[in-house]
Amino acid sequence: MHLLKNLNIFFKYFLKARWVMKLPIRNDYVLVDGLYNPFLKYIKKKKFTILYRRGEEINLSILLRCLVKLKFTTLDYCAEFIKHVSPKLILTGFDYFTIFYKLSKKTGVKTLMLQKGKRAKSESIVANSNFYFPKNSKKNFYVDYVLVWTSAVKEFYSKRIGGNFFEIGSFENNFTKPNLKKKKKEIVFISNYNFKDDSENGIRKKGENEDVIAFNLRVLAKKNNIKFNILPRYRKFQSDPKESDKLNKEINFYNKISKHNFKFILNKNKTSYELLLDYKYIFATYSALGQECLVKGSRVGFISFKSIKNPVSRFRFGQFEKLKRNGLFWTSSSKLNLKEINRVFNFVTKTKYYMWIKKTKPYSKKIMNYDYKNTIFKKILKNA
Repeated sequence: MHLLKNLNIFFKYFLKARWVMKLPIRNDYVLVDGLYNPFLKYIKKKKFTILYRRGEEINLSILLRCLVKLKFTTLDYCAEFIKHVSPKLILTGFDYFTIFYKLSKKTGVKTLMLQKGKRAKSESIVANSNFYFPKNSKKNFYVDYVLVWTSAVKEFYSKRIGGNFFEIGSFENNFTKPNLKKKKKEIVFISNYNFKDDSENGIRKKGENEDVIAFNLRVLAKKNNIKFNILPRYRKFQSDPKESDKLNKEINFYNKISKHNFKFILNKNKTSYELLLDYKYIFATYSALGQECLVKGSRVGFISFKSIKNPVSRFRFGQFEKLKRNGLFWTSSSKLNLKEINRVFNFVTKTKYYMWIKKTKPYSKKIMNYDYKNTIFKKILKNA
């Protein structure tokens, strides 16, 4: 049965893959999955050999070696690939690729993985944890260095994967540090609009109440003489003719309720991290980007009103970390509550900064760590 399954996967990739005859380059590092490489900040590109896992590329020479040895699984192919490259470390920016959990024991080469994105109870790897992590998975799954955002995520993985765990926060968020004295006294709302989910059975998903929250925040901003901006989700698509329609739909989504009363931040030459460094006040619904700003000392408010049947409601601020639905700088419920929007707005914009840090720090530590310049990663790299 397993052989048949692997052959089916093989032929599926066979039809779309780019075939390479030349053996992979021997190198210092193997990157598993070439779709995302945040490590380029610290490791030169030429020192990586990429092991593709989405069927983009298959190395025929490695595949033939596997066939000669009567090895037919994806894990066998990965192990043979790594054996030839002979790296000192195997890395990945994804934490939900289960074969990666087996590479350290299979190859004898140390492995390192990052947490990719926020974790919530509705996330596939959490909601379907019995599928990803069979009974006694810790005996078979081992990653030498697991770099996660929080203690809650560490607790989840450490029950299912053996290895050394480090709470570093978001790897890319650790690249930058804001100059809190030079921020514009303006508000930015981080949009979570999704062009696909305008309606499904009458219930919006990611975009549910995003426009309503933005509208009410803009009203409060105007009353307090504060400029209001929106950071569009599809900002980087504006130069792509095939994708620009997504941004246009997003802009129209917000313009319907408050046309021309705010500014869209459309600078595509800077990352979202870099753009948000310039603004004093940030608001979001359930954004990981908002959490990343919070741990760096920025004033961030989280306001989320999603209906009970909406699966996105389980992404609310602090849900995975078991925080209450309402707190000093956040609120979450199934129904719109204008008093709560006003309360969170006032705390974010009117609290003196030293009190902001004092009162928010206990919560921000639970949500995400912050290791500026990734000192922990660099130490691991040095000793690998």
